[in-house]
Amino acid sequence: MPVAPTSIPGRPAAFAPQASARQRLTIRARGFWLGLAGSALLAASPGVAWSAGEQAALDPEIAAAIDAAGKTPGKTATGAYLAGLHAQRQHQYGIAADFILEALTADPDEATLRMRAFQLLVSEGRTVEAAGLAKGIAVDNPGAGLANLALTVDAIGRGDTAAAQAFLERMPDGGINRLVVPLIRAWIQAEAGRVDAALAALEPLRQQAALKTVIALQSALILDRAGRADDAAARYKLADQGGAGNLRLARLHINFLLRQGNFAGAEDVARRFAEATGEPELLAGENAQIAARKPGTPPMVGDSKAGLAEALFDVATAANQPQSRDLALIVTRLTLSLNPDHTLARMLLADLLEDYDRYDAARQAYLDIGTDSPFHWSARLRAASALDKLERTDEAVGELSRLVEERKDRPEAALRLGDILRARSRFPDAVAAYDTGLGRIERIEPRHWSAIYSRGIALERSKIWDRAEADFLKALELQPDQPYVLNYLAYSWVDRGLNLERSLGMLRKAVELRPEDGYIVDSLGWVMYRMGRFDEATEQLERAVELRPLDPVINDHLGDAYWRTGRRQEARVQWQRALTLKPEPDQVAPIEAKLSRGLDAAAKPANGG
Repeated sequence: MPVAPTSIPGRPAAFAPQASARQRLTIRARGFWLGLAGSALLAASPGVAWSAGEQAALDPEIAAAIDAAGKTPGKTATGAYLAGLHAQRQHQYGIAADFILEALTADPDEATLRMRAFQLLVSEGRTVEAAGLAKGIAVDNPGAGLANLALTVDAIGRGDTAAAQAFLERMPDGGINRLVVPLIRAWIQAEAGRVDAALAALEPLRQQAALKTVIALQSALILDRAGRADDAAARYKLADQGGAGNLRLARLHINFLLRQGNFAGAEDVARRFAEATGEPELLAGENAQIAARKPGTPPMVGDSKAGLAEALFDVATAANQPQSRDLALIVTRLTLSLNPDHTLARMLLADLLEDYDRYDAARQAYLDIGTDSPFHWSARLRAASALDKLERTDEAVGELSRLVEERKDRPEAALRLGDILRARSRFPDAVAAYDTGLGRIERIEPRHWSAIYSRGIALERSKIWDRAEADFLKALELQPDQPYVLNYLAYSWVDRGLNLERSLGMLRKAVELRPEDGYIVDSLGWVMYRMGRFDEATEQLERAVELRPLDPVINDHLGDAYWRTGRRQEARVQWQRALTLKPEPDQVAPIEAKLSRGLDAAAKPANGG
């Protein structure tokens, strides 16, 4: 069955269109070495999850859990603990921290409560309160990694490098600390004016080849701040070689070159960034400074606090993976405690909040991005999209429509509007939005395949097949062998009785590329069915049901295949199962007819999906 890039009734989502650098931003682009973070480096992840948005009152489940224990929040420590624990499990972490703190006041020596409260506080950005708890945690457990990290960052923020050094030395050696400790140690040395010692502190990181760019950039920032311009220039250049297309790196490098009066060098960095990303507008501010040819640009990293914020941001991007996202949230909050104006960290924060379904908080984080930031436009787009995720779709559509009109030179708002309308099954409106967005792109490039594919889906669902087919073919021209486009186009052909042999080859390729995708396996089985190759079809459709057992269309298809291979009773079981899985309304009657009269006597065969 075709796989839509977002949830469409009867065509479940298994693919999100490839986002542009603007859409997903470059918050992950500073993770030059994310592969490193997938194993032992992240073993120190705190293991506490935070998601969903804060609420002013307890939800009924929390209240019920407390009532079951015979306790009332705010009156007993046990009640407060139960409320906080259940709030955390229900992803209502704003109130969870307050209830756990309330419980802690009744039992201030309870280490587990203190650690839970600490993690909740720091992850919510309440770093001053968290530091107070961290002191007690560190007394009980001098080697507590996160507590000492928070205390180190707090001390640096207060300018107390001696205390920071003391806390740093108590941090354990394993896990993420193998990255964190050398970076912090380097900036403590830099703050003391010991530049060579700062560079030496980064040396342990050379054991990981993937950290070459990180070492080069951090060295460049340290040397730059120390006034060693020639050495800094060499390190910036080395970092640039390993971070092509990285916005933060490009901005830092250009900032340095402008301060040196090297306008030609700055132009070259901006040009190479534009070539790598196709989005020169992300450096609009820098390009204006280059064109003005005016020296005196202030440094982006003016002190050690800002330098350490850059280092911690690198740690946060490394940790931003499913198994360590909690750690990423904590380190991002610590980054912002040192540099509240770190726009990329704020974007990463919003991204993490979205990952945890905290769309209200994420939207506010996006709206906090200032007009002077190169991310301001992207942040506004994502803030609008957050409204849709909050089920405030009409508001999202209205906000994006205003953005479409506000920037008639930009395609992103219209394309994002098309995505939302398509996901809400407003297919003709989605086509119009996609037409507007794609019409604003001067030159279609391979990276635009997903927008064309998405319009093709909206066109196909609007029953405008000729245009839909053209879009699918164009998407394949831009991205040959893209499995989801191969699947959607081939299935659509099969459903219309067209190009069966070509569709079979396309679907074999798609299954080769995505063997665990039940929808694509279903499509392969269905083309075999339509070609009369029922035994082969049954084998593929059984595999598809194994992969996607709760899909009504796939179960319906398998029932048809069973019928054609003489397995009549099994066919009826599959059709009955398909009905229990809530198929689309137009699929119900054909399935019921097959159950009543059999496939041959039914009014029509299984709806193609």
